[in-house]
Amino acid sequence: MWSGGRAGDAVGMPTTRKGRWLLVVDIAVPLALYYGLKALGAGDLIALLAGVIPGLISSAVSLVRERRTDLVGMAVVVSMVASTVVAVLGGDARLLLVRNAWISLPFAGITLWSLRHPKPLTYIVTQAMFARRAALMDELWETNARFRDAWKWITVCWGIASIVDAIVRVVLSYTLPISVVPALDPVITIATIVVLQVPTIVLLRRSGTYHLVFAPGRPTAVG
Repeated sequence: MWSGGRAGDAVGMPTTRKGRWLLVVDIAVPLALYYGLKALGAGDLIALLAGVIPGLISSAVSLVRERRTDLVGMAVVVSMVASTVVAVLGGDARLLLVRNAWISLPFAGITLWSLRHPKPLTYIVTQAMFARRAALMDELWETNARFRDAWKWITVCWGIASIVDAIVRVVLSYTLPISVVPALDPVITIATIVVLQVPTIVLLRRSGTYHLVFAPGRPTAVG
């Protein structure tokens, strides 16, 4: 589901230069490599391995550049490396097709596990993305119980959706022709993110705080 920095950029779907770069590295380049190499006569395993490299490099570079502990980013890198090693050792191209399921499941675990902490993952990621509203979000978190509850339920939705996403990817990877799955993979990712905007927006609107944080031109502090 989430390759490279996609997990962090998913909540709220910001239209940033980084987001456009991730679309190129995580979607366009791997697809071009896979179908290009297939057209040149390469086998499925070799073509898929080539498609993994850009996302793996991008994820590793992001971790080094940020210079901080990022559990989601680390899980992505470990999952991508593990799935690649298993696929090479097993000689089965379909093991690489399910690599994003290996990413979705750790992301789901980390997301749901974050509910045990003072602030859940979806809140932390969104706050980092909307840095100008960080102080406002902190003030709402401290003073508004409905705002806190909304983010906890948003986190539950994203965690459960990531589990479903992983199951869907495994089923499709082992039932569809290998050549179809790489093109379908980004469609699943985008569809999942778009669908998850619904509970995210609905829960924040019901809490009465959506317009305070995300409406254009709002002040950066409550009151």
